[in-house]
Amino acid sequence: MTKRRYNEDPPEGPPKRGEPGPLALGLALMFGAALALTADSHADPRSTYAQVTRSISKTLHTLGAQTVAYDPLRMGDWPSRVLTLAPGLRATSPTVDDTPTIAVVIDDLGINAARTVQAIALPANVTMSFLPYPSRSRELSRRAHLAGHEVIVHLPMQPTGAENPGEGALQTGLHSDELQQRVGWALSRVSDYDGVNNHMGSRFTASRADLIPVMRELKGRGLFFLDSRTTAKTQVETVAHEVGVLTGGRDVFIDTERSEAAISRQLGRIEELARKNGNVIAIGHPYPETLNALSAWAKTIKGRGFRLSPLREVLVAREALSPPMVTAGLSFSRAPAP
Repeated sequence: MTKRRYNEDPPEGPPKRGEPGPLALGLALMFGAALALTADSHADPRSTYAQVTRSISKTLHTLGAQTVAYDPLRMGDWPSRVLTLAPGLRATSPTVDDTPTIAVVIDDLGINAARTVQAIALPANVTMSFLPYPSRSRELSRRAHLAGHEVIVHLPMQPTGAENPGEGALQTGLHSDELQQRVGWALSRVSDYDGVNNHMGSRFTASRADLIPVMRELKGRGLFFLDSRTTAKTQVETVAHEVGVLTGGRDVFIDTERSEAAISRQLGRIEELARKNGNVIAIGHPYPETLNALSAWAKTIKGRGFRLSPLREVLVAREALSPPMVTAGLSFSRAPAP
């Protein structure tokens, strides 16, 4: 589990009337840094990403950001990893390190307990995404959390085709109250989650009207939404930004082809994109071929100049850049058919 430092210094009193508060100053510094560093259209993306991230991290330190200590027995219904900058305001601390960062998400966990346990044995910075309907998802997600993994909920959503996305799936045309209730049900089935991503959903994620109540529910709970990008028509990131939900999209599917050679090629592509853009988000599944390949690969990436990161950290770093810079190399043709 990622260790987090606590700021032991007591917070200073509120600013005097007419003086800018530390949060206002910090935000001004953050936006100023981003604008200054992105003004040059020929600037190196990785260099700009690293500088902006470092500037934001220093600003958070200046503001006295500190982690929140949660009850280790807490079961779900709250994001696990947050920072408090001021009463009622939360954020996650970006990294100061400018090493190319890789976030790996393992989808479809909970169905096969043995493979889920094998996935949990991967390095702690690999994010675990649990389907809500398997009976053991809550127990196994708790185990993943205690092993140090970031946990997210793999929300079933309506695909374009006839494949069944599973119990409680979000369907287009449902009343907003029903959609929010289904989100709540899915969250109640998983423990210690920090966000969600879509399971299937090529039809649902293309529907702006249906996404809005879902995003509002996630915003109220302080959760993020990773777009698995199962369709080029997705509206997830657009709606999430409008509602104020932390978001981002998948760059690479690791195992659309399950052969050893194909997975090896995808891992090479992940490293290439990480070098080019500063970070990358990859999604895999609990196939034996994938888990074995990831276990071996993760042991060697540090020596090649990369580091694994929880998903939220990459989403926060991307959110700091406007317009988003990590977009090169996406290929919707690699997404699953649903």
